[in-house]
Amino acid sequence: MKKITINLLLLFALSQQAQSAGVGNVATGFSSEVTQLAQFAADGIAYGLDYAEQVAQYAQLVETYKNQFKSYKLMLQNIEKLSPRQWNEFRESILGLKKALEYGEGVSYTMANYDQQFNKLFKGYDHYRNQAQQDKIDFTKTYKQFNKSTRDTLNGALKSLNLQASDMQSDEETMRLLEQQSLSAAGQKAAIQAASQIALHQTHQLKELRSTIMTQINLQSEYMLVENEKEEFQNAISTVKATQGIKPNFNNDKHIGY
Repeated sequence: MKKITINLLLLFALSQQAQSAGVGNVATGFSSEVTQLAQFAADGIAYGLDYAEQVAQYAQLVETYKNQFKSYKLMLQNIEKLSPRQWNEFRESILGLKKALEYGEGVSYTMANYDQQFNKLFKGYDHYRNQAQQDKIDFTKTYKQFNKSTRDTLNGALKSLNLQASDMQSDEETMRLLEQQSLSAAGQKAAIQAASQIALHQTHQLKELRSTIMTQINLQSEYMLVENEKEEFQNAISTVKATQGIKPNFNNDKHIGY
């Protein structure tokens, strides 16, 4: 809560900076470029805060799925198969888990893309980040590792079902595969076991993702406020074309080059 409050204050400060720059010396083009840079940072904080909140909600939802799958595993110790109603609930939970996986992957790609844009625009940021952090996190690399870990876990869990992540791209295909698993007691147990492994991993992964997003936007927003008083900020301004402007690319495009 404290970190979110700080970032909301930073967001407000940057927004005010953008507004005040807009009434500056328009003839030199300076005010337009300052406005764009301040708005770029303000947009980044706003998107980042929203993503962090959504990721936290997904983490809570996946925690619920994890507990649900655990209860099904215990039930199958005493009964042969789940009832049709219970199996339908399980299928719906799988779709929810799939959506959480896809959202986490999309956010990771998006925040990595924003980090790359920020680094290119503000040349002094990398030095500032290394000085400000004890762990010296490479955010782009960290997000890439998040997605690799998720994919590895997903494929590892599905291997017991003779499946892989690419077999479950659509909801329809996922439902069809689950229907096949429901035909036997062994199939149900294997599916629930795989789902439990994935949910357990993703609960932790989403919490780590949220923490990384918050760390990233903290550092970048603080840097913007500090560098406003320094030469590096002025140098960054000179790299912006006022006629084109700059905006963070938050389109969840998964074809981002690391």
